[in-house]
Amino acid sequence: MIQRARLFFFVALLIAVVILVGNFPLGALVRERSTVRTESAQLAALQATNRTLWSQVRALHDPATVAQIAHEQYSLVAPGQRSVVVLPGAAGSSSSTPDPLANNPVPASDLLPSDAILDPGVQAAPSPEHEPGFWRRVLDTLEFWHSLS
Repeated sequence: MIQRARLFFFVALLIAVVILVGNFPLGALVRERSTVRTESAQLAALQATNRTLWSQVRALHDPATVAQIAHEQYSLVAPGQRSVVVLPGAAGSSSSTPDPLANNPVPASDLLPSDAILDPGVQAAPSPEHEPGFWRRVLDTLEFWHSLS
């Protein structure tokens, strides 16, 4: 009788172990744990980025920071101030150079008169040697091509 009870106990234990191993998703548990680690690393990176962005937002509430960005990136000045652009002189030339733009790498067709800054309708006169051809003018009239050039 004791032998039978022991045999019954071991058979029941073996069946329980088989059921437990068969139904326990060990592989899924390992994969989920790996996914949790990856997601935790991404969350930490996003939180660090979020802290950086919040510090930038706080800095943008400071008028001095906004004025500095406006001046550096957009060349804006405070009311009552004037913005002066000084072009570099030619190397080794005297201060009495007749044309300060003689050695300028920017083509003359790209230079705008100072009135164009205030009035966008004013355009520089195109130089005859850089006159656009027929196909270029056709492409310039198509709005789609404006964004590609």
